[in-house]
Amino acid sequence: MKKIFDGEIFEVLALTNGIIFSYCRDTLDDNIIVAYKMISFDNGRFTDIAKNVYLITKFGNNYKSVVAQCDNYITVKSIVLPGGKVFLMQTDGTAKLLDNNAEPLWTGSLIYRSCMPSSAVLHNNALWVSYADCDILLRYNLSTMREELRIGGAKSPFSKPRDIFLEGDNAMVSNQGSYKLIQINLNEYTVFEYETFEEPLYQYIKVSDNRFAVLQSGLYLI
Repeated sequence: MKKIFDGEIFEVLALTNGIIFSYCRDTLDDNIIVAYKMISFDNGRFTDIAKNVYLITKFGNNYKSVVAQCDNYITVKSIVLPGGKVFLMQTDGTAKLLDNNAEPLWTGSLIYRSCMPSSAVLHNNALWVSYADCDILLRYNLSTMREELRIGGAKSPFSKPRDIFLEGDNAMVSNQGSYKLIQINLNEYTVFEYETFEEPLYQYIKVSDNRFAVLQSGLYLI
């Protein structure tokens, strides 16, 4: 495993042949200055990119209208759905499903037993949401937004599940508490401890054959 960026990473996004990430470039009078970089797998180089490149990757072509629906475009979780729809999940637990014109089709709350959601992915028309403070994953029906299934609880395989990355039918769950990457098969609900790190794991992402981990100390190529 090799560290490739030393600093506070907010989020890593996948490209066709690379990644984009937002990070803390500096602080000024307690205000965070956010910047953006891209890594291309063609040449392995880091490139500074404009904010709009990051936004179109995260929110789709209608990013300006979608961003207007966000409290904070950095911390909000976003899933671009078929047909130009976008699902947004805020850190306070509020969520929205927007049509291709960024008009709300549904708004509601995903707070579970006073726990805020931390991450979300879409699998077979179901929304899987992690709750870091409850050590669970919940499955919601995307059409009704009703809870259908829970993984975790009293004997949970998770420890502060901060992020979910979907790899085929497998949810790769980054655990901040246990430093483990847990694999959940979303068809069979089998659990596998995939990998253990030496410090808190904030995010895992795989693009092509390249695997990355955001740890407390920075961004690593696994």
